[in-house]
Amino acid sequence: MNKSVFTSPIAMPSLKTGKPEITMAPLIDIVFLLLIFFMVTTVFPENRGFIIEKPESEHSEQLKLKKITFIVSQTGEIQFQDKQITPEDVKRLVREQIRAAPETSVLLQVDRRAQTQHLIQVMDACKLGGANRVGIATKPADEQ
Repeated sequence: MNKSVFTSPIAMPSLKTGKPEITMAPLIDIVFLLLIFFMVTTVFPENRGFIIEKPESEHSEQLKLKKITFIVSQTGEIQFQDKQITPEDVKRLVREQIRAAPETSVLLQVDRRAQTQHLIQVMDACKLGGANRVGIATKPADEQ
């Protein structure tokens, strides 16, 4: 008869580790890395105020003179350098620019869906301000 040499089970030493904890340092590091990643890869669109669709023209050409530009939206709102203005402001701005540089021309970027009345109102304000050359921005007919 073969008796087992081991009569009692082996006792495992007990470890006193305390309460389990979740360390926050690695989590914070990961959050900051994600934040940096999203900041670096985000593309910020250029907001130039009104979004307009220029009318097409078969005979459009680039102006080579010094110019002052006004944007007229579909609803008739007027914008100059990302600020909304009134026709009286247009007249005043054109007058000031013509005094400073008489060869200055005025360029109107008018939405193709705007009413003709809005265009005429801004053109009149430019003429009353002293502008001799008033142009309307278009896009070439073959450009999509």
